[in-house]
Amino acid sequence: MKMLNIRHKLHSALSRVGLAVLAAVCLSACDSMIYDDEGDCSVHYRVSFRYIKNILQADAFGPQVSDVSLYVFDKSGNLVISKTETRALTTENNFYMDIDLLPGKYDMIAWCGGQSLNPEATRFEVDNADSPTTMRELGATLPLSGSAPSLYSDLDINRLYHGIAYDVECKDVDYGHIDLPVIYLTKDTNHLSVLMQNIDGYPLDKDLFSFTIEAANSRLTYMNDVVGSPEFVYRPWSVETSFASFDQNEPGARATMEDTEIPSGVLAEFTTGRLMADREQYLTVRRTDTGDVILRIPLVNYLLKVKGKYQAIKGDQNYLDCYDDYTLMFFVGEGMTWVKTRVFINGWRIVPSQDTEL
Repeated sequence: MKMLNIRHKLHSALSRVGLAVLAAVCLSACDSMIYDDEGDCSVHYRVSFRYIKNILQADAFGPQVSDVSLYVFDKSGNLVISKTETRALTTENNFYMDIDLLPGKYDMIAWCGGQSLNPEATRFEVDNADSPTTMRELGATLPLSGSAPSLYSDLDINRLYHGIAYDVECKDVDYGHIDLPVIYLTKDTNHLSVLMQNIDGYPLDKDLFSFTIEAANSRLTYMNDVVGSPEFVYRPWSVETSFASFDQNEPGARATMEDTEIPSGVLAEFTTGRLMADREQYLTVRRTDTGDVILRIPLVNYLLKVKGKYQAIKGDQNYLDCYDDYTLMFFVGEGMTWVKTRVFINGWRIVPSQDTEL
């Protein structure tokens, strides 16, 4: 009987020791497990990104954004971590960036990119990207060619996106995968197609036209504001013979550039930086043989004339940020004069501004 009691006590003691050892082993294992392991019981913070500020109001991050640079600052303004990742474009928006942070509140800036199909495209460069000391240093600048006062940009531009988030809280928890608030992106680059067509239907010589956009938006601040840029001009990175079709008799008819049987025109393509509702830019078309100005218009003013066609987009600046691919169609008549009564923006016929210079 005493022997049984001794064995029972010994078994109970060994059981308690075994449980303690097992618990210690499990805790050690939790600390050493990798992030993807289902049994991970350490803390992991991760950030996701969304690009829904577009004309469709749908998330286009997956198919458009190819690289992400994230900068994290503590509430004293000190850089805590910076990280850059490239990714393959996907139809799904399932990208997360893992970041190793201590519990607390942080401010975050994201500069993201998308690849142009043009191998000669340039890109905005993030200022002090390798060693920023404050958030304010993390602006972005478009490289310009030439020298003042004749600066210009004549290349396609890789797409640029900006996002900022303040007071992002990394909660103090024991373990788990913690999803931080989403960082929403604004696209800062725009593609513009400018089409000149002869109203009489005769082909136009593409070498007869010179296209420029006067601007001052080559510099962006860390908050994505356009400031302090030098004045320069965008030149088209492509000028080609093109084709267009439209129904002249139907009110409000939308124009297309798909019918190869319609007389030819001249198509100039630009990529620009962020368009601002309070910063006008001027589109000018000249004759190369005489230097005469064919047309000169306030570009932003014209682009905003069709904002009402997209009623889901409220506000001038919001519209300019959401719509990133513009088509402008103009017509010339006898003597290469601009026919002001026929102007199409994004396929919509508009009434031209009365403050144009020609």
